[in-house]
Amino acid sequence: MHPRVIVLKFGGSVLTDVDSLRLAVHEVYRWRREGWAVVAVVSAFAGRTDELLEKASQDRISADPHAVAAMLSCGERESAAQLIACLDRVGISAALLDPVAISLRAKGPALDACPDGFDTRVVHAGLDECGIVVVPGFLAADDLGRAVTLGRGGSDLTALVLADGLCAERCRLIKDVDGLYEHDPAGDGPPPGRYERVSFDDALALDGSIVQHKAVRFARDHRLSFEVCGLAGVKATEVGDHASRVSVPSHTPPRTRVALLGLGVVGKGVAELLLQTPDRFEIVATSARDPQRHEGWCRCHGVPIPARDLREVASAGADVVVEAIGGVEAARDAIAAALRGGAHVVTANKAVLAEHGSELFALADACQAQLLISASVGGGAPILEAAARSEVAGIRGVLNGTANFVLGRLAIGVALDQAIAEAQELGLAEADPTRDLDGRDAVDKLRVLAERCGIEPRSIDRTRADIREVHPGEKRSQIATLDHDGTLRLGLKRLADHDPIANLTNEWNAVELTFADGTSEVIRGRGAGRWPTAEAVLADVLDLEREILGHHSERGSVQLA
Repeated sequence: MHPRVIVLKFGGSVLTDVDSLRLAVHEVYRWRREGWAVVAVVSAFAGRTDELLEKASQDRISADPHAVAAMLSCGERESAAQLIACLDRVGISAALLDPVAISLRAKGPALDACPDGFDTRVVHAGLDECGIVVVPGFLAADDLGRAVTLGRGGSDLTALVLADGLCAERCRLIKDVDGLYEHDPAGDGPPPGRYERVSFDDALALDGSIVQHKAVRFARDHRLSFEVCGLAGVKATEVGDHASRVSVPSHTPPRTRVALLGLGVVGKGVAELLLQTPDRFEIVATSARDPQRHEGWCRCHGVPIPARDLREVASAGADVVVEAIGGVEAARDAIAAALRGGAHVVTANKAVLAEHGSELFALADACQAQLLISASVGGGAPILEAAARSEVAGIRGVLNGTANFVLGRLAIGVALDQAIAEAQELGLAEADPTRDLDGRDAVDKLRVLAERCGIEPRSIDRTRADIREVHPGEKRSQIATLDHDGTLRLGLKRLADHDPIANLTNEWNAVELTFADGTSEVIRGRGAGRWPTAEAVLADVLDLEREILGHHSERGSVQLA
């Protein structure tokens, strides 16, 4: 299967500092889990280019424009490398491709050059391997291999050049505004209209502070439509060869109200991610088994002090309830209470879904609410989303990151008790990791996958699946299999090095999906730990937020001649 390609460009107005890279991660993961191959083009952090220009002047290299271009290139390369690190932290595989690596050439002045093609094969190879590539924007090389830049705002141009050469289905320039406006919405006077669609010529009539004019001219000359939108945007401004249409300004929608059931490793991770965008989310209630243990943390972060009564918090009037308490019966009751109270629910709890998934999904439908479960299988690997895109004939993979970590340590001779202790210290294993070790956790995930694929589980074979039977020095993988007839199997196997799900390090998961049409797809990602799970939970919350915001974004519009 060949996924669609989208080019996302993150400008300096969005990448304000290192912490803001988390927001870029959310956006990349949003599109990746929808099945897109993603090319992420990044600018330098806000103000970084000016700092480097000042340094070039102080170091007296400003007389050589190619040397200045080389100095300026440090900003984009820095932010691109740090985005790769942030993606890796949440278990999302990505390849960093420098403009030199893709042979991005440009002609003209060293500090205002015009692109002249690149090697599309290198980018496609990176997408085939990882599904995501990150490219520093703004930079290129001339025919002599000297550094050049593409002018102020040149990352916009980089994104459009890549989209054109790759024949990408979409190109979205992500800014600190939700689209293009007739004039600055922060200025004096009546609020300006927002363009739902804008022609190339009308875009060029704007002041160029949001989208580089040179980039717009490139798009016009190549008849390349593109979008301008904010992070996690609902509706983008479409720039292209069409008549402009302006929408009537709408009121700012209210924040999405979130209740958190559980403040353990995952619950606090989700809370930290939500708190990074206080203009969008409000944590209205929390619960914990031992409220006093978390009071200090809650006060420090401005989060409501946790209650002990799960049902009380679940029915506290939130738009979205995040269930992160684990277990089965208490979680089932809390999820049911939230759904009956009119809230949508997000959970990473594969155990409760394996036991009561059908019942809870039916209840969600009856209550006209949604129950989203992306984090229950695969962590940072969007396995459930991939399984839902086409008819699945079979699944084979490594589904438990904790087990894979322990098996990896055993393979190099580490004793079992020490390997488990290391996993616990890293936050990859619970205090009682028995369900991970004996395979019950992986079987729960298989059952959730079967439900998603519409396959009725008929039998479960879990013979010789307990990793406590593996001796130090042995190389084994815990392999889960779902056949089209509903048979679930779990066992310990030694995989050949060329196997697409072999050689997974630490807590990584991988699944090979075989579809009814004979095609297949391999999905990889970190399968355990706070940040991979929290990222998957947040992705579901963001999906719900976009749906909620969609109900607030209906606007009147007028088409301009």
